Amino acid sequence: MKINKLIIGLSVLVSFSSCSDFLDVKDEAAINPSIWEDEASAKLYVNNIQGACMIPFGGEDLISEKSLSDLSDETADMSSSLLLGTLGASEIGMYKSTTYEPIRYINIGLEALYQTIKLTTAEKNRLLGQLYFFRAWQHWKLINLYGGVPYMRDVVSFTSPDSITNAKRNTTTKCIQYLKADLDSAILKLPKEWDNSEYSRITRAAAAAFKGRVLLFYASPQFNPENKIERWKDAYDANIADRDLCLADGYGLESIVTSVSKEYADGYNFNKIFLKKKSEGNKEVLIVTPYAQDIKTHGYENSVCPGEFTTGSGSPSMCPVWDLVIAFPMKDGSLAFKYNSTNKNTRTFVGNGGDITKYYLNRDPRFYATIAFNGGYYQLESNSNRQQWTYNCPKKTATGTVTYYSENVTLERTTQTGFMCKKMVNPDLLRDDMGKSSTDWIDMRYAEVLLNLAECAFEYEGSNSDLGYDCLKQIRSRAGIEAGTDGYYGLKSSSEISPIELVLNERRVEFAFEGKRFYDLRRRNMFTNDLGSYIFKLNGWKKSGSGYTFSLNNVADTAIFLYSEKRDTVQYQNLYKYFKLTPKSTGPLVKSINYICVPDAETLKSTDTGNYNFFAIPQDILTRSPALKQNYGWQNGSFDPFE
Repeated sequence: MKINKLIIGLSVLVSFSSCSDFLDVKDEAAINPSIWEDEASAKLYVNNIQGACMIPFGGEDLISEKSLSDLSDETADMSSSLLLGTLGASEIGMYKSTTYEPIRYINIGLEALYQTIKLTTAEKNRLLGQLYFFRAWQHWKLINLYGGVPYMRDVVSFTSPDSITNAKRNTTTKCIQYLKADLDSAILKLPKEWDNSEYSRITRAAAAAFKGRVLLFYASPQFNPENKIERWKDAYDANIADRDLCLADGYGLESIVTSVSKEYADGYNFNKIFLKKKSEGNKEVLIVTPYAQDIKTHGYENSVCPGEFTTGSGSPSMCPVWDLVIAFPMKDGSLAFKYNSTNKNTRTFVGNGGDITKYYLNRDPRFYATIAFNGGYYQLESNSNRQQWTYNCPKKTATGTVTYYSENVTLERTTQTGFMCKKMVNPDLLRDDMGKSSTDWIDMRYAEVLLNLAECAFEYEGSNSDLGYDCLKQIRSRAGIEAGTDGYYGLKSSSEISPIELVLNERRVEFAFEGKRFYDLRRRNMFTNDLGSYIFKLNGWKKSGSGYTFSLNNVADTAIFLYSEKRDTVQYQNLYKYFKLTPKSTGPLVKSINYICVPDAETLKSTDTGNYNFFAIPQDILTRSPALKQNYGWQNGSFDPFE
């Protein structure tokens, strides 16, 4: 089958030659020129490039053994040097040979395709479009982290001049110009759709959506400290064009309506988006890394599911913090949380009359597909009646006193925060298959197109933008939030929160654990600056202090909750009557976030102690590439990433 060949091709890195950066000129004679004589063989070449460029399940690793969720405010992990402000100059190593090597082979492919006379125009365009896209995609990985880099558009050969083999950094502005040109070429040449057997290939709408994402970032405070309105206009126009092309080509929000069940009492299951492949008709998927059973798999479920269902020995990862739990709005769309302006690192639950024990009632339906909470339904191994417990069971001793113990040893390693992540988890996988999941990684979906456009609309048109609110209403309507009498799905239920804050909070809950939160925090300077008058900066916040310990209210309840057979008869809607939540605020991981950001060019020029908005080029790269300059903000820096 074609799809098997494609996935196999995507499961390996480019294998044309040994690893090197563009300074190492190699002989490309090993590439058989006959591959350009028919589209099928040329596709295999493109497959290898796509396999080297696409994002693995969980997102790109910035720091070894740290997920993008751990680098944000989604989990309680505080062991990252990036969050503690101690990240060294060479610890972000995306600027390396394996990032640039695919670009070299992209350029070889582009040159060969324009020279061949064996392929039809349509065949050439399909191949050229993919290569233009991946050249932009691969360069953006670097631009996003470092600012301007050498944007390589020429083939590096033994006869190349020094200006190519020892290329200087292009300004960030020039890189964006080149990147836009590549994506415009891709949009013109790529097809509307591919056969289902090749569903992971890039379409013209996917290229347009990626362009909209890039220009949103370029207009954001990370790149645009002066808030130049022309950048927001450029991003606004690109995202409108992107949305229109997506709709014309059949993309849209995938329905999450499902049968009413104990787990999804409102009749909405957000995880349907992630468990339905694009080849099965999922119209929301734009950019995807494919996985297939027995061909290419991952171990996501083995990492995040409760210990008794996994083959590992450690505690589940990706455990949501309280701050994320309360970020989800109420079922009527009203805010579930309030930040304290006098103590900006205090988040308070204000839903359900402010009764913290009822935090899980009447919530946005996305909450129930994302957060596994104490007593809530969490289907695993196809058991739709299964409830998740995160407390120690009480037991009477021989003398009649009450002690607490774990019903089985696996409960001792359930969760750091009192919650678990259930997003993207396949509820039917068996324990032995938890490490062999074939759920695709969706890097971009139509919901992001709408939220990108909403943010640009509010920035360009102002806080009363009808377009901005319309995009948000579409997201909330699909989620199952009530429209309300005004038809705004709770978006105007509080005058305290600005539209931009609404957008960023909506992105937070819609894209939880999808690898986007860290980059949103970074591009909007949310580590170091208040987003508005309602959502405050993260620096100074103690992530691990946001967890809660669940325990019984009194000894009289032990008769009900001593054994699972009895506790599972209690409807979860009534659990608040039996449990109390005690904040976890002690322990070795209680450290404040101290992300380093220097948000303006003039201050950055006089700084050499670090800046995480634009990381340092690793020293070994500077040593071997004398034309490169280090970023301002780091020792010996002389390159302005804002230019």
